[in-house]
Amino acid sequence: MDRASAISSDQRLRILLLEDSALDAELMTEALADAGLSAAIERVVSAAEFTAAVRDGRWDLILADYLLPAFNGLNALEIAREIVPATPFVFVSGALGEEVAVEALKRGATDYVLKEKLDRLPATILRALAEAGERAEKKRAQDALQQMLDERTALLHELDHRVKNNLQLLLSLIGIEIRQSEDDQVRHVLGRVKERMQALAAAHRDLYDGQGSTRFDASSFAKGLCHELTAALPDVRITPEFEIETVEVEAAKAAPMALLFNEIVVNALTHAYKERKGKLKLRLQVRDGALLFEISDDAFSPEEKEAARTSASGTILKALARQLDAHVDWPREEPATLVRVLMPVQDS
Repeated sequence: MDRASAISSDQRLRILLLEDSALDAELMTEALADAGLSAAIERVVSAAEFTAAVRDGRWDLILADYLLPAFNGLNALEIAREIVPATPFVFVSGALGEEVAVEALKRGATDYVLKEKLDRLPATILRALAEAGERAEKKRAQDALQQMLDERTALLHELDHRVKNNLQLLLSLIGIEIRQSEDDQVRHVLGRVKERMQALAAAHRDLYDGQGSTRFDASSFAKGLCHELTAALPDVRITPEFEIETVEVEAAKAAPMALLFNEIVVNALTHAYKERKGKLKLRLQVRDGALLFEISDDAFSPEEKEAARTSASGTILKALARQLDAHVDWPREEPATLVRVLMPVQDS
């Protein structure tokens, strides 16, 4: 009786009772009182009274007979579940067979008690209220979690929007500087800066499209990068071909990996494919826990391979490789392979 005492001391239960027998209603009231449950019970008989009471009141619990002269307990359950789905619904009936009881529970009834065993009614009510409280608490926790998720998603979208706008602004400013500069070397340097920023913008776009992600799709980015860079070359007709597996890496690697891929592909197109047709065969796959990024063609001349290798030995490429723990190799003994990059897929 401790649980009953706790409830009665804190609140007076509001119970809606669907029962056509005044005597049975009195017996239920006495059973609750004997158990120490304080309850205000409103008895209704017809479908209209029941529906109006369900709509108008805030009930802690609904008790219902199964058979009434002009109404059915299952119909009452359907009405209650439609209007107040979280309110516990307990059948109290003298004519509730096992099959009917199972069907009632399937349709959403909380429990049932036979009228000849009303001594079980208080414990059944306490259990129903406890379960309803647990469900309500769980729903509050889920709602709070969903609200926090919605707020973080909105913040992510706002951050994504601002970063995109800022990158676009910087790209526009660099474009203006390129057009206004009269120095070819300055235009070239600014052009390379613009290409790197475009690579960063593309990586950011791939990473934060939709709801944002903790993983970066390196394969999709590399393929898109090759398409964009080969299509942008005015004097060189290069056909990209791909041997690519789906490879995802940590989001933290997105920016340096995008810059590394961009640096290598731009260098290859600038020096190894200069003024000629060809195929840029990109291979990207995971082997033994390492990501393999490789550019090849049918064959490169020794001069092309040497020009690409020497021009790519700058500080930027070395810094990016060091940040990604990547090894960049320019194999002289393999005519078809221009450059090969190996890096760990996961952080150690």
